[in-house]
Amino acid sequence: MTRDVEGVIERMGGQGHGVLVKNGERYYIPYTVPGDRVAARVGEPRGDGFAAQISVLEEAGPDRVEPPCGHFHLCGGCSLQHWADAPYRAWKRDKLVAALRRRGFDDPPVEDLVAVPDASRRRAEFIVRRVKDRLLLGFHEAASRRIVDLAECAVLRTALLQKLPAFREALMPVLGDGWAVDLRLTDTETGIDAVITGKLKMRVQERIGLSRAAKAMGLARLSWRFDPRSEPELLYLGERAPLVRFGDVPVTLAPGGFLQASAEAERAMADLALDALKDARRVADLFSGCGAFALRLAAQGKAVLAADADQPAIAALNAAVQAAKLPGKLTAEARDLERRPLMPAEFRKLDAVLLDPPRAGARAQAEQLAEAARRDMAPGIVVMIACDASSFARDARILADAGWRLETAVPIDQFRWSPHLEIFSLFRR
Repeated sequence: MTRDVEGVIERMGGQGHGVLVKNGERYYIPYTVPGDRVAARVGEPRGDGFAAQISVLEEAGPDRVEPPCGHFHLCGGCSLQHWADAPYRAWKRDKLVAALRRRGFDDPPVEDLVAVPDASRRRAEFIVRRVKDRLLLGFHEAASRRIVDLAECAVLRTALLQKLPAFREALMPVLGDGWAVDLRLTDTETGIDAVITGKLKMRVQERIGLSRAAKAMGLARLSWRFDPRSEPELLYLGERAPLVRFGDVPVTLAPGGFLQASAEAERAMADLALDALKDARRVADLFSGCGAFALRLAAQGKAVLAADADQPAIAALNAAVQAAKLPGKLTAEARDLERRPLMPAEFRKLDAVLLDPPRAGARAQAEQLAEAARRDMAPGIVVMIACDASSFARDARILADAGWRLETAVPIDQFRWSPHLEIFSLFRR
């Protein structure tokens, strides 16, 4: 049987949900802020408390503000637009502090949060579904499979938003009623790179129609694949392939290839990394992607070993190295660092290591670094970039136990108005 709870939100939980404490029980209520007086419908148990949904906002807290996007509360993309900037920034920094303290860092050297501008996200993955004579294109509603048909967005670059009406028109003829596909868009220097994943009507006339639509939209490239495991099929290529620049080095992206969500966040991390590594001559860039850090390091004359499991990204990196006359030597290798991390002997000739793993972190590689330290083969500097505070703190503990000192950690708000956080950190031995 459902029940209601009333009270005042005391603080914000780690996932961006307001915490109400009543009769010794905790209730986690999204779309609230500290100071809100609410009535809420209690749901399922969650962690050390219960999930709940606000039913009545009886009195707004002092830090509640008007959200900038009309889709807010319905769209699942942003969850914190209703919170004033100063407490939001402090909370996001504190997430990193708390994660490190849980791993035994009593007084972690965490800097202030680095802000990223609104409307700066350059890549996004949309859900597209045809419902009879209507085509829905947008993001899922919060905790739902329903689609918010996007008309505005406070985080996306304008160039992405402006193309959505044309994609609605182009995709309608190739989708059957009830069919759904993913549409991944990346805004590059030469135009938008688009990858469609899912079932489409793809006879000759549909292929021609999509190619013509891509040309009319001015896309840099349009590709299609039936499922995420298959190689994308090229449907259209503009006069110039999708191009990004890491520092001054141009790179042609693989279709749907990984790119930091914000160019501004990427530059902030790169500037911090280049400064931390300024005295290193030989660097390994692990989980390198297509070279956001490796190419900048090589451009400074450093010898760089880059490795990543993503073979198309490594191919793009190697092509960029061949085209650019870099003063440093850059060697790129397709290597699954979870299953085959660099081993202690491979660190012997390195001055520094840069890690930029996915959300799950770099546990296997951190453990091999720790083993290298025990054998006196480890480099003196490790730079780690992470997108999850919990896995970062776990890996930081492994390094700290092996003798590295966490010198600084910088939280970066790449994922605006969400509980997600980008992190730059520097360790020294």
